[in-house]
Formats: sequence, C-alpha cells, structure tokens
Amino acid sequence: MAVFNEKELKQHIKTKNFFRVYLMIGDESYLKKVYTDIIAHNAVDSSFESFNFEKFDGKGLDLRDIFERAMIMPMMSGKRCIIVDDFNLDSLKGDELKTFQDGIENLPESTVLIFKQDNAGFSKTTGKKVYAAIEKNGAVCELNKRFGRDLLKPLITSAAKQGCSLSIENAQYLVSCVGNDYNSLINELNKVCNFVGNGEITKSVIDEIAVKTVDAKVYYLTKALTSNNCDKAYETLDSLLRLKTEPEYILGAIIGTYVDMYRVKVCSVSSVSPSLLKESFNYKKREFTIDNAVRDSKNLDLSKLRKCLDVLSKADLKLKSGRDNSSLVIEQVMVQLLLIANGEKV
Repeated sequence: MAVFNEKELKQHIKTKNFFRVYLMIGDESYLKKVYTDIIAHNAVDSSFESFNFEKFDGKGLDLRDIFERAMIMPMMSGKRCIIVDDFNLDSLKGDELKTFQDGIENLPESTVLIFKQDNAGFSKTTGKKVYAAIEKNGAVCELNKRFGRDLLKPLITSAAKQGCSLSIENAQYLVSCVGNDYNSLINELNKVCNFVGNGEITKSVIDEIAVKTVDAKVYYLTKALTSNNCDKAYETLDSLLRLKTEPEYILGAIIGTYVDMYRVKVCSVSSVSPSLLKESFNYKKREFTIDNAVRDSKNLDLSKLRKCLDVLSKADLKLKSGRDNSSLVIEQVMVQLLLIANGEKV
C-alpha cells in the first residue's frame, strides 16, 4: 500500500485511517519509538487499552503466536494494536516465510500489527519478500536521522515548551557537541533546560551541562590543533584514549576535517564560493561542516594544509601497516600538525 518517510507518515497518522500492518525501519531509534507509540495511541481507545493493546519482545517469539494474538477481536472497541520489537524478519524463509505472508494477508481489519526493528535491524536485500508483503498490505516506514533544520527546529520548539529560548546557532552548537542521535539530543536538551529553568540557553551552559560525544571530542581535538592550542589538544586526546576510542577512528576524523579545510581553502584562493562544494562532494544535509572548515582554516594557508595532509597520509599508512604503536602514531601526528600550524619545519 505504501512506503512512508517521516513527513508522509505524519500526514498518514492525521487521517487516522490505519493499515493492518506496519514495518518501522531506519537508523533513528527515537523516531521509530515515537511514531510506533503515536499509532498505537491513536488506533486504540484508551478506555480499553488494557484489553486491546499488547507489546512483545520479538526475540525467541514464535511467528504463529504473533498471528494468533493478531486474530483476536477487539474488546468493546474498533481496533486492537500489537507491537513486536526486534523480531528477526530477515531470517524468514521456507515455511516460516509462507506463514508470515499468509498471516499478513489474512489480518483482520480490526488489527494494527507493528513490527519495530531496532537491534535486529532490517535488510531490504535479505528481507525483500517480507518487505514486499508488508508494503502490499500495509506500510513500510523508514525513519532516518534528521539533519539541518529538520533536526534544529524540534530542539528549539522543545526548549520553548520547557520555558527556555534556544537560538538556531546554539541549537547547531548543541548538535555539534552531542551528535545527531535524536534521543541523545533530547536527553541532553532536557538536562540543559532543567538547569536553566527559564531563560536563554547559552553556549557556555551547553558546555557546562551537555555530555559531549566522541565525535564532538574529536572535532574539538582538530579545532585545538588548527588554533595551535597544544594543551587543549593533548587534554582532548587523553580524554579520547581513556574512553578507549580507536586511534584509527581518531585519525580518520582528523583527516576528514583537514580534507574539508583544504577544499574550502582551494575554493577561497580560486574565488569560488565554498557553498559549491556540496554540489561536487558528499555534503548533502551536512553543510555545517563547510562552515566549520571555513572558520577553522583561517590560520592555515594552502601550503600548510598540503603539508598537514602529507603528514596525515603517512600516519594513515603507518596505522594500516600495524607495525607501529597506534597511540604513539597519533601523538606524533599531533606534534607535527601543531608545528605546521605554528609555521615551524617538520
């Protein structure tokens, strides 16, 4: 019947004309939970929820049990809703696949059956027959991580509901600190709002209260390197290593940041707008990295950036060879990058 993205699913829910079966997939667990709960709440009369709503952990659950429960008629209400978390749909084949297809085909109109895939995940390749059966009889809902204004606007709205004002700039800063996992963002925003009480959420408050992710720590490491802040760079590296962050991951993130800076610097010396980079490279929905690169590369000319990339390339080969101590390689790279930023020979 349908394949929905988040916007289309929102419109569908407003109609309250619910299908018999839904498959919730995608990389944003928070949104999958939210929309699953919204469908269940709207489909079932709250007065009879204890009779007409059931939720199961799909691990170890027999497929026949699911459809037996799904065939039960609702008690004193129009709909029953069943949520199944993390049933391993990818593994269905042979008789089990036939049971699934027949069960989906024969669901009563009074049933809303929702398969929510989080830990079990879902592959459109190995699960293509399951996908087709659900699409034919209901809806596949793909809920992925939000980016850009789609991510920032709900944060600003949520802050306002809690009596706090959050500017779009500080919302972007919160995302840069916490990452784009919506559940983590909401948790950290709630902590910040609770601290502020009523009033403006400032950058300094975010720094004081919000827990920064590994990605954010790596970003601040590279920012310290480009600004020649040796103490901050080593303090951040020490924090990352204590979190057992893989040196390969740290180096990869540093390389990515320097590549971004090199690209925007080439645009600058060529009198080309850095915004054109998103048309040539994979910056769709992450344009903020271009803005960061423009700001962070101010102290580095093209010659310095080329030297930095050369150092990073050699370090990457060392890590991949496995012959050198990984942490030591990262520390050596940092020394060389700091020297280059300071205009000294490497």
